[in-house]
Amino acid sequence: MRAARYFGPRDFRLVEVERPVPARGEVLLRVRAAGLCHSDLHIIYDELGGYPIPAPLTLGHEICGEAVELGEGVSDIELGRRYAVFGPVGCGHCRYCRSGRDNLCSESRWMGIARDGGYAEYVTVPAQALVPVPERVGDAEAAVATDAVLTSYHALVTVGRLEPGQGVAVIGVGGLGLNAVQIASALGAVVLALDIDERKLELARQHGAAVVLDSRQLDPQKPPLDRPISLVADFVGNDQTKLLAQQLVERGGRVVLVGLGSVGGPLAALRDIAEEIAVLGSFWGTRLELATVLDLIARGIVRPRVETHPLDEILTWVERLRAGAVEGRVAFVP
Repeated sequence: MRAARYFGPRDFRLVEVERPVPARGEVLLRVRAAGLCHSDLHIIYDELGGYPIPAPLTLGHEICGEAVELGEGVSDIELGRRYAVFGPVGCGHCRYCRSGRDNLCSESRWMGIARDGGYAEYVTVPAQALVPVPERVGDAEAAVATDAVLTSYHALVTVGRLEPGQGVAVIGVGGLGLNAVQIASALGAVVLALDIDERKLELARQHGAAVVLDSRQLDPQKPPLDRPISLVADFVGNDQTKLLAQQLVERGGRVVLVGLGSVGGPLAALRDIAEEIAVLGSFWGTRLELATVLDLIARGIVRPRVETHPLDEILTWVERLRAGAVEGRVAFVP
């Protein structure tokens, strides 16, 4: 079968590999769609600050597939049914998994990052990572929901504790940020969308942002909302945006860091301490939250912007994403 494999820094290519066989507790999925993520670029171009990535490895952690074969011991998965894959997986036994914070499981082998992912015709997945896809959710929507929607929901609702009526700033309105605009608006927040790309800002306006602005034109001391900004979500994560987020938020507010534009970054310590600003990290989301966001999509509350392309074109789209030429999200169909 075809698979897009990482063989080391800057060595990512389509190759032929053997179709995998599900081990005990696993399910073989026929991949219906697999989403392209900026995290894949960080892996391919060695931008994770030395984080170990095994090689060779099939990338792709945003997966929707059809169950076609069950490994030994699996009985609660329906063959022929579509499932979204909870990327962080989770062991199911540690204190994080038992408390519902399975995205923090210390025993997890993340799909497409620590074990083979979905840029292939077939993939084996631990049965506990599968979440049924509602009928009204398309394959590509379900795939990107596993990260591009889930991560935004977790950052805003669980980590950021978003409340209706609050002022919220979203920095970076690409794939994840655009979903964050939709989620925050749907939950009753008043959203300021910031980016340097006019087309992305226009999309943010169309998806519910009250105000959109080129971040280079922003005076952080005078944010253009009619209320204080209680929550800032940074989906870029470079040094400039991390500092901007801390400057924008009101006293006692919350900054949620999601993007991995740089692995370091400035801390506005005096203001953060004196004004009790919480600077919080947010990682992916939980399996239960994935079921929630799939339901939000099924009910039309969130509509991920995603386009599909053949898996054979993945190298072209990796380069386009790196060049900033992708609006919304891309999913590949084998």
